[in-house]
Amino acid sequence: MSIKGNRVAVIGAGMTRFVRRAEEAPGELAARAAQMALDDAGLTIDDIDAVCLGTAPDAFDGVHMKGEHLIAGAGATHKPYLRHYVGGGTGVMSPIHGWMHVASGKFKTCLVVAEEKMSPCNPHPAGAFLTIFDHTTEQALELTLIHIFGIEMSRFMHVYGYTEEEIALVSVLCKKNALDHPAAQIAQKITVKDVMNSPLLSWPVKRLDISPTSDAAVAIVLTNEHIARTHCKAPVFIEGVGFRLDTAYWCTRDLGFPNYVAMAARDAYEMAGISRPADQIDIFEPYDPFDYKALHHMNALLLDKTGRRTKELLFSGALERDGSHPMCPSGGALGVGNPIAATGLMKIAELYFQISGQAGKRQVKKDVHRGVAQAWGDLMQVGTVVVMGSEGAMPRRKTFWSEAKPEDLAGTALKDVKDVPHIEYTPDLRYAWDNGYALTTYLDGFKNGKIRGSRCGSCGRLMIPARAFCEICNLRPVTEYYDLADTGTVQTFTLSHVNWDSSPLPKGQVKIIAVIAIDGATPEMGLCHVLSEIAPKDVTWGMRVKAVWKPQAERTGTVTDIRYFRPLGKNEKVDATPAPIKPVELDAATAKAYPGRIPMSYVYTAGLGGSKFFTDLAKGKLSGTHCPHCDAVHIPPAAFCEYGMIALDPKGGARALEPRSGVIAAFSIVHEDRAGHLLDEPQVVVQVAFPGAVGSVFGRLQTKTGDTIEVGMKVELVRSGKAAGPEHVWFKVRK
Repeated sequence: MSIKGNRVAVIGAGMTRFVRRAEEAPGELAARAAQMALDDAGLTIDDIDAVCLGTAPDAFDGVHMKGEHLIAGAGATHKPYLRHYVGGGTGVMSPIHGWMHVASGKFKTCLVVAEEKMSPCNPHPAGAFLTIFDHTTEQALELTLIHIFGIEMSRFMHVYGYTEEEIALVSVLCKKNALDHPAAQIAQKITVKDVMNSPLLSWPVKRLDISPTSDAAVAIVLTNEHIARTHCKAPVFIEGVGFRLDTAYWCTRDLGFPNYVAMAARDAYEMAGISRPADQIDIFEPYDPFDYKALHHMNALLLDKTGRRTKELLFSGALERDGSHPMCPSGGALGVGNPIAATGLMKIAELYFQISGQAGKRQVKKDVHRGVAQAWGDLMQVGTVVVMGSEGAMPRRKTFWSEAKPEDLAGTALKDVKDVPHIEYTPDLRYAWDNGYALTTYLDGFKNGKIRGSRCGSCGRLMIPARAFCEICNLRPVTEYYDLADTGTVQTFTLSHVNWDSSPLPKGQVKIIAVIAIDGATPEMGLCHVLSEIAPKDVTWGMRVKAVWKPQAERTGTVTDIRYFRPLGKNEKVDATPAPIKPVELDAATAKAYPGRIPMSYVYTAGLGGSKFFTDLAKGKLSGTHCPHCDAVHIPPAAFCEYGMIALDPKGGARALEPRSGVIAAFSIVHEDRAGHLLDEPQVVVQVAFPGAVGSVFGRLQTKTGDTIEVGMKVELVRSGKAAGPEHVWFKVRK
């Protein structure tokens, strides 16, 4: 159901290189991608009516309100601007978000930017995912996404009959395709044997089954049809969009088939007039953070829950770039890289390149009229799908993008962030959650050696964990609570060799994590927990298990009151009849808060502009960057102009300023540190302007008790030595 008169087209794209660690700051990456997209579209930032930004968890950067932090780099200064975020699904939600703005007629043009810098997160970006799990029922198990992917991949293999070697074919395909992509991070020619011999992380997941963590930014320009036909030789139109979210109770749904992706695809196909996707779509860019996920998502994109068609296409070679149904000819996340929020938008850009004939060595052999891109994220629950097409297959064209080489793209790779000026920061973020009505009853069950659920009187589901509403029955109140058996059936499992932060477990240790369908609950409804008293090699799908509880005196009312589940003996009797109970009365004592924290620290590069500033500061010098657009010198040094969205060179465009010429523009006397603790002595924070420059520098002022501080006072910058970071920016009153 397209919106008549408001067709939306992609007419330009830009991207940085995908690297493990980028010297550029997040805003600098976003700005370079945005500038390239504008140049490709033949527009300037003044031609853009609105900006949409996609970026993933603030926990990656440790920057609260990261969307607002990136306004300048996204080209959104003084423009209508919105951030969106649905985990890994963000990159394809980005064009959907922009499409809404233009298709509605509200705006004629929209710049869509997706940026992710994962490298600041220490010890590993995977650690940030600890906090996406339910704080009370799952975080205590110290899960990470690698564990969950292992669980889901195991289920996928079991349901559809794939071997590890067969799934490894996808990694081989994508990494090979990425050899021709100028932005690629880990393009390489590998074999199935290489994948199988790579380090085992959490069976069946191995190192080469996984895409890398990345820093990168991607941008596209969306316009209405009139502008597209005026400014672009080969506009590529967005023909259909779809997005769906499933419940966050991931242990309650079929992990073998992503219904949320299928529903999103059905919506997009209906809008695009597609009834036979396998016959009507020429190129597929499914989200592939793990190799099995590409096949998992292809089943949904082809609307085939049997999985037969995807299997046929894989084994026949049809998914190759020169095959009948090319999949991830870009190289996908597995080959190009996976900067979470930006990955999906890279796939959208790839469809633009392919359909407009600009993919160069990556151009598929067949004529391309239509393609589909898909992304997925959050707690295995988001499906975002975009169908793109043209009115006729374009011939191969020689453009910047068809000939682009890695050195043509911005993005400076680093071996170690600490090789450049950097800032280290360890926030102490602590939380306490009220357990609420249903969860209080659920956790009280653990304290008393019981697994508890609640029953919806409408659909009849007996749900775990117990909850006060039914998410599939219009949030119908749930008032019936039950004690259930502490036995169940293993639906799927993983054999983990890594911790929640991706660090290896001690040699010889294996953590068995399983999804267990609890007896008496709705079929396949259960919980995630660990198994023990069994060798890893002996764990099987469908095995029967029983909870092993801590002694009564040691239980505290948490999921870890169950030490683990063990194999159920052949002759052990099970009473699976649910026993109705009265819910726990909720008061200050029973609804106790559950403590938690984000166990992350951060190491930030200062960025290109910041590096120049701190390098100068160490020597007691100060420079700004001349901007030809503004014909002004910007301080601190900058790698881009947010008003003209043009790249600046902090070194080549440097203009020396007199560090003794500062003037206090504003000041504040601070009595607390940023954690809210009282300082031993108050400090003066000042905003200092310098004659002949645009902008200002913030720092602290060296003072003595009784000193008078006034706006307009003359100050000079103090040499910092080797120290870098805002806490080392000091001024003193000029005598």
